[in-house]
Amino acid sequence: MEFNSVLRKRRSVRKFLPGQMTEPELDEILLAGISAPIGSNLYKDIHITVVQDKDIMLKMSLANDARMKDSKIAEEIMGYYASGEKEKPAPLPFFGAPTVIVVSHRAQTLQPGIEYANVTSVVQTMHLAATSLGIGSVYIWGIFEAMRLNPKLDYTGLLKLPGNFSPLMGLVVGYPAKPLNEQEIKPDRIPVNYI
Repeated sequence: MEFNSVLRKRRSVRKFLPGQMTEPELDEILLAGISAPIGSNLYKDIHITVVQDKDIMLKMSLANDARMKDSKIAEEIMGYYASGEKEKPAPLPFFGAPTVIVVSHRAQTLQPGIEYANVTSVVQTMHLAATSLGIGSVYIWGIFEAMRLNPKLDYTGLLKLPGNFSPLMGLVVGYPAKPLNEQEIKPDRIPVNYI
């Protein structure tokens, strides 16, 4: 798929078909993440976990469910959705998708904040790769914040991460319930100034 077409088809998918994508499709998405640029070339600080176990996905969702029961937090989060995109959160874990790719980072103090830049780079590259294959995807972040905020619902141990790594962001992937059609990119969506 041509890159401009990928950009126009890219969207956050929140409704998935139940079928698992093929292994070559998943491998292509993972390869894209592995190719992403990482600050100071410290690829050893990144770890990727593919979760397809429905029980683990359900348990991880519990923390976010508890977080979203706080109506003030839920309204603030849902308030950020653009008009027309606001939907009631799906009752199924991870919007019913069959796969969640979790990107974790090694704890570090040398360059504070670079861990979020690194995992975002990996997730965004996988997000675009998924789009190019016609696979739906959506970033997730709040579930990992929720697990950090509620130790009783912290299921990080189920991810079997190497020591000193924490899950920071993820990508939910699967076949979208609706096809990824091209949409107009509004040039004024993000303000730009020239100096």
